[in-house]
Amino acid sequence: MEGVKYMNELEFVVRDYECDLQGVVNNANFLHYIEHARHQWLESLGIDFDALHREGIDLVVARIEMEYKSPLRSRDRFVVRSAFQREGALKVVCHQDIYRLPDEKLVARSTVVAVALQNGRPVVPAALFEKMARVLE
Repeated sequence: MEGVKYMNELEFVVRDYECDLQGVVNNANFLHYIEHARHQWLESLGIDFDALHREGIDLVVARIEMEYKSPLRSRDRFVVRSAFQREGALKVVCHQDIYRLPDEKLVARSTVVAVALQNGRPVVPAALFEKMARVLE
């Protein structure tokens, strides 16, 4: 994303088993990469998914859009760079871009919309938003 201020980045290396018969990372694995990067960021803020679940609050993905630009191959190094913003009272939008290293070639762009649910209904995750406030404002 042009002009975006990334708030987090996480580096990875492609593992052989993530590649398909064509020798490139299977598209579904990109979802795992961006999810892991989001979870790591939340953990760095002190947000514990298991503790939230025990409290009856689940953070779920409501929508994902991903645009694939360039392939990754076995043993490629890459980074997921993420920017987060609050949207309205209930949603968190995560813009996540994947770049191959060391050449910084754009591999994929994604937008993930997440919400908090309690007993299957959307809720304002006040405690979560408080912890996220320092980077979302």
